[in-house]
Amino acid sequence: MNNDAYVKPMPTLSPEMTIFELIDADPSLLSIFARLEIKLPFGDMTVEQICRRDGFSDTLFLELCRLCINGNYRPNAELFEEYMLPQVVHFLRASHRYYINEMLPHAAEHLDEILASCDDLSKSTLSRFYQEYVRFVEAHLEEEERDLFSVIEGGNSASLSRFDDIVVPHTDIDDRTNDIASLIFKCLPERASTALRCAMLSDIYALRDDLRRHNDVEMYLLRPMIEKFISSK
Repeated sequence: MNNDAYVKPMPTLSPEMTIFELIDADPSLLSIFARLEIKLPFGDMTVEQICRRDGFSDTLFLELCRLCINGNYRPNAELFEEYMLPQVVHFLRASHRYYINEMLPHAAEHLDEILASCDDLSKSTLSRFYQEYVRFVEAHLEEEERDLFSVIEGGNSASLSRFDDIVVPHTDIDDRTNDIASLIFKCLPERASTALRCAMLSDIYALRDDLRRHNDVEMYLLRPMIEKFISSK
């Protein structure tokens, strides 16, 4: 999987920095607060204070931030502690809800606006393709919930042998996302508004990049923790 699309310089992050300083360093980190339902207002509270208030490891929180900022970042497994494993699962579950309840519906709103200006053939093709894409994403997320997260919470290491079979198919989602982008670029009639096309494409690429980060959290945070705290037992 090519992560170059979202590789950024890594700012210096620390538990002592304020939340404002953290978001100012990279505004994309706002999505982490949204999916973890970390409550406003922040005032001058630091990362450490917010994490302590909400019962989340500040070490793990900052590792999540670093993974989200830079696709080439690889966490240090020596920092992991066993109590962090359910927190990673909690973040991944929250990300699933964020995709289903926020990102996919937001893209669908722009799609509906585009379809209003399309001929019947273009409307049918794009609508069907997007619906199939949503079903594919939802099915994959459901599989993770059922065959990965629930198994981890049950502590059944023998059943985790399918980790690669479950996580690696994120590459299929990536390919399908690019297919939708290609349709919007190439197949819509000229009367479809450029502004609407750009809004829809922005949604699609944002979802693609977020799913790539999701995959990185699974591969470079979740997997090492499974190996360290479940498989080794």
